[in-house]
Amino acid sequence: MKTALVAGATGATGSALVNTLLSDAHYDEVHILSRRTTHWRANDKVVEHILPLSRIADLKSKQPITDIYCCLGTTLKRAGSQQAFRDVDLEAVLALGRWAAANGVEAMHVISSIGADPSSRSFYLRTKGEMEQSLSTLGLPSLYLYRPSVLTGERDERRLIEGLGAKLAHAMRWLPGSERWQPVPVSRLAQAMASYGRDPQSGRHRIGSEQILSKRPGE
Repeated sequence: MKTALVAGATGATGSALVNTLLSDAHYDEVHILSRRTTHWRANDKVVEHILPLSRIADLKSKQPITDIYCCLGTTLKRAGSQQAFRDVDLEAVLALGRWAAANGVEAMHVISSIGADPSSRSFYLRTKGEMEQSLSTLGLPSLYLYRPSVLTGERDERRLIEGLGAKLAHAMRWLPGSERWQPVPVSRLAQAMASYGRDPQSGRHRIGSEQILSKRPGE
């Protein structure tokens, strides 16, 4: 039995990913880690785990989880402080990674960001880089780090920086190497994550915008 667990399922990409996985015969169960009950609870394929992010280590599952999809992420504005931001985008993701390593998870898929770098002068990119670096030390059999440039689509709040980034990427579309800066619809990111999840390869893999956009559903 193949089972997927999605953390951050109520966000834009997480929601699209859950819907994609539920229609995928590759998985017998889709587990959702959430702070509150979701509208998927009536689906026979869904198993909900209602836990705050601070208690990820307490996660219990009757069926072994084979694949984890981490769509956790917030904004500085919503978090309210840099530490609160790190609690979600770094600490919660690492807690999930540690749980995956301790519970025999075969593959972990995590949304990061283009430019993630632990030595970056940007707080956001530095935090994402620290997250990637720390996950890489956990000995996970298969780790996929998705590095989209700008995510577009329906969001739970308007993100000005992403809107400006999308316009900039569009203006740069004719420049050499511009593919890595192209905006990525959340639906395409969800489809790419599910596609890579069907046949994960061992080791660490960084998947950029150009790879996400070129990945066809079902491949």
